[in-house]
Amino acid sequence: MKLRVVPWVLPTAAVCVVILLVCAIRSGPRNPVALIRVVDAAGKPVAGAVITPDGLRTKPGPYESGHYGWRKESDWPANNPVSTDRDGFARVPYPKYVFERIEAGQISFSVNHPEFVPDRPFRTVTTTPPAGAPWRVWANNLWNRIRNRALIARPAPVVLQRGAVLKLSVRHDTAAPRDALLFAQAPETLYQDTNFWIRPEAGVIVTRRLAAGPQAVRAIQFDSNGSAWFSDVIRITAVSGQTNEAVVDLKPGVAVHGRLDASVPRPVTNGRVVAHVWPQGHEPRDSPPQWHAWSRIREDGSFDIGSLPAGNLEIVALCNGFVSTNGAGQFQTRHPQKHVLGTNDIEITLSMEPTARLEVLVLDAKGNPLKDARVSTWPNVRYGEWSATLLGQDCYHTADSLRDAQGTRAQRKWWFSRSAAFQATTDVSGVAVILNLPREANGCQVGHPRFSMPAMDDGSGQKRRQASMSLRPGQTNRVSVQLEPVEVSPITHY
Repeated sequence: MKLRVVPWVLPTAAVCVVILLVCAIRSGPRNPVALIRVVDAAGKPVAGAVITPDGLRTKPGPYESGHYGWRKESDWPANNPVSTDRDGFARVPYPKYVFERIEAGQISFSVNHPEFVPDRPFRTVTTTPPAGAPWRVWANNLWNRIRNRALIARPAPVVLQRGAVLKLSVRHDTAAPRDALLFAQAPETLYQDTNFWIRPEAGVIVTRRLAAGPQAVRAIQFDSNGSAWFSDVIRITAVSGQTNEAVVDLKPGVAVHGRLDASVPRPVTNGRVVAHVWPQGHEPRDSPPQWHAWSRIREDGSFDIGSLPAGNLEIVALCNGFVSTNGAGQFQTRHPQKHVLGTNDIEITLSMEPTARLEVLVLDAKGNPLKDARVSTWPNVRYGEWSATLLGQDCYHTADSLRDAQGTRAQRKWWFSRSAAFQATTDVSGVAVILNLPREANGCQVGHPRFSMPAMDDGSGQKRRQASMSLRPGQTNRVSVQLEPVEVSPITHY
């Protein structure tokens, strides 16, 4: 007996398969997922390591040198901490695009485990060429995979190291406050976690997770008034598995008493002054223990910043209409003014100069004024010729970061709760006004749900959506920008 196939069965089955595939794709993860493995020095899996993604780099090409922070956007996965399983694996979702159509190729993340030295590596999460790549790029990619016997690309495992033991004790006859909680700074603890330091007794602090090699460390205590006491920054050479002990003296922090020069009219409004202190004899690029603090400036132009350690002081001030004059530096950005802090308080007068006022007229694609467009610019201040951030917006205290390290990251508002600055929204006439800009601010961007700035080549092979400007301090500067519909010309690798 012959088996007859009903004519409509095969087409129907094919349609069902297609529907199932579409459903599987739609029900799958919205973002790509990196499978990260964490092992110890012997190659054994490390379970319970906490991975927290924090940044991205693009696929190879003109944009790959940049490091982009993790953003809170609707099409980005949240960078929630994830823990490795018993085989040392953790699944880390990441956005497909760093921005527009520029594809992500690497992610950066922190790795923490109570028995190992903290790490913050980069890992390549995909090696496929970006969309639009010419056939030669695809051919070279395939050949490299065949040659290296790596047809399936996987991120290299993260290898955690066992740490050295460091025990810091306060000398018994020191004048420092008795029985106060002891804190410490080391390069690995720029972002503190609850497991790095333990306190077996009063006046003693210990870590078993210090990285091997040369290290610079410092002990800190706070008295009943909240004032900080500091040890000297000491150098040690840590050896994994060995114990290093140091007995330290604590000295009270010093204060900076200052005022703005007479060029700033009184009353001073919206004034703030920010101080950053580097230990003498240590290079900022080595991330030695450093201290950061800020204070509001009074209407009479005076200010006080207390509880600072000895070292090289960098200080910058900003108020309505004025900014502290530029300190010495190698880059085309604002630099702090510099002083030396010893064992006594100091008094300083900050030289000031006028800031600029910027009016940006935003037009839509038809040349009409556009309301509710967000205009922003990004004048930076550079500390230690090493790190830069938005001028006058880094209003946090290192002291708070140490004390808040006892809680969760959600409780640490010393850095994550900074308010937006140097931004404004256009009114019905399409004009946005940004105040208090230093002369170094040389570009602005405009954001809108339906429109974007035309993409312009910046001369390095990259395209940017920003307008150039040259500011004259003490004056109103005007820039006009015409937008185009979103997605008319997305920025791509090729």
